[in-house]
Amino acid sequence: MLDRITALLVSDGREPFEKLELALDYQGVRTFRAESSAQVLPLLEQLDSPQMIFTDITLSDGTWADVLGSAARHCVPVIVVSRLVDFDLYVQSLERGAFDFVVPPFLSADLAHIVRSAAWDRNNRRALHATAAV
Repeated sequence: MLDRITALLVSDGREPFEKLELALDYQGVRTFRAESSAQVLPLLEQLDSPQMIFTDITLSDGTWADVLGSAARHCVPVIVVSRLVDFDLYVQSLERGAFDFVVPPFLSADLAHIVRSAAWDRNNRRALHATAAV
């Protein structure tokens, strides 16, 4: 049996994260929640850390960039979630290492592609990291 894909949602739970969580559940993705960037690192250090992170652009204690910094150390791809299309933020987030940038509506086919690609990316990052450590 294949392991179920897991995702960490970093947000205060407002829109669009409620809809994103429902869409991910429909895709069969198990989700966990964090409300601040400070909560991300302890969750990533657990044995069963998530395979990807969806983060809001602003958090109570920081921004998506703080989440990206924590995730990079653990080879976990980060998808930045914005309520509105913001081309400058889109470019900035990708240039700084975000895996993707999404805005609602969360179409099933698009979300499925992002989830599969992020899970594949995480597995490859970890394999490369393990190989480099040898």
